[in-house]
Amino acid sequence: MSRWSLGLQSVGLKCLGRKKACFSIHKLGGSVSFYSTDSKFHYVSDYKSLSSKIDAEILSRTSGNVQPSEVVDAIRACRDLYHSINNYDKFWEDSTNIHISEKIVEILESDKVTFDEETLKEILLLQLPTTTNISIIEAFYKKNPKAYIHKEIGLIPLRSSLFNGDLQNALKVTDLTCAHPNYIAYKNRELRVGVVQLFTTTIGLGAFSNFAVSYGLQMEYIPAAWASMSSVYVMLGAYILNSSFFAAVVKFGRAVVRGGGDYLTWQKGTFYTHWWRHADEMMMCSKIMETDVALNGTGSASQGLIEELCRTDETLTNGRTLQPGYTRDGKKVRLLAPKDNLNELMLQAYWMSGGEGFEWVEADQDPADIIWRDHLSKFDKPFIRESDDKKNLKWADELIEN
Repeated sequence: MSRWSLGLQSVGLKCLGRKKACFSIHKLGGSVSFYSTDSKFHYVSDYKSLSSKIDAEILSRTSGNVQPSEVVDAIRACRDLYHSINNYDKFWEDSTNIHISEKIVEILESDKVTFDEETLKEILLLQLPTTTNISIIEAFYKKNPKAYIHKEIGLIPLRSSLFNGDLQNALKVTDLTCAHPNYIAYKNRELRVGVVQLFTTTIGLGAFSNFAVSYGLQMEYIPAAWASMSSVYVMLGAYILNSSFFAAVVKFGRAVVRGGGDYLTWQKGTFYTHWWRHADEMMMCSKIMETDVALNGTGSASQGLIEELCRTDETLTNGRTLQPGYTRDGKKVRLLAPKDNLNELMLQAYWMSGGEGFEWVEADQDPADIIWRDHLSKFDKPFIRESDDKKNLKWADELIEN
């Protein structure tokens, strides 16, 4: 008889065979600064001096454009001044931090500064506060209204926000990157180009094969006996091509569905093209829900987060399929739906089988999880909701009573 290995956490059950992490931890403690050898922002220790330096070297420049390296050095100096003032949840209690954030946006919106995606990536890698990152991304769209931010770059501020347990701003980062209209339009163009290339290749191969065979027979490059077999070869080629097409469709579908992980799927009635366009948005939202589950320690996500991510509105439809959009009160509809809670299903199976086939074991201690918890403990108010275990175990009470 196969046995299920279960681990008991603070509340709920966890399968030991699955090891997951929301993010990677590269370093702890203070940050290490690397300036270019000719940086003009060395040894600036107060906001007044830094502001004057930025005004003189960047904002008040009369000739020539500002190099991207100068912009990054200036913002790196702002980052270091951030860290010297305050950290964690007390960050915005000092008004100087607000002034620094405003100064960063002023730099990026300057006409003398070229703000492209590569510069955005270098700035986001400085690990600035998430609220500042959001202002930086908004400034990027202001200077580049038709641009989009690649998923790999959007994940940088998302990971930082999740590491700090800031789920609300993580949702804002998602809406400004992989859920932004410009990014959705880019994915739509990518889908159209792929479909056109597929059909063009199919028609081209068929026409070329037919022409090549006819020409080869006419010029006697191909034996006459082959002519009677040409239809068979064409059918075989068509079969291989169709098989490749359907294999690509299956692979695409699995990749899109896996984006939701163990927590999210699509609402019924959502068309497949929507899956492709919003797959990266689903992936980011699943990471947010995964972090929320880890913060709660109950094996389930907060009800408020589920309502935010999985909001429904039957009026948002084109007559055949559901469409994303906003409700009448301005709340976003993402067409996501929560998956069944595997921990609860496993716990129900345990109770209904009387524990047969299950084995209780101690849960593994992941060092990354310990480091993350230690990091969150530095916040005065961790983003952890009150436990709703009684609600989660209501079905067990009903089972015992019956």
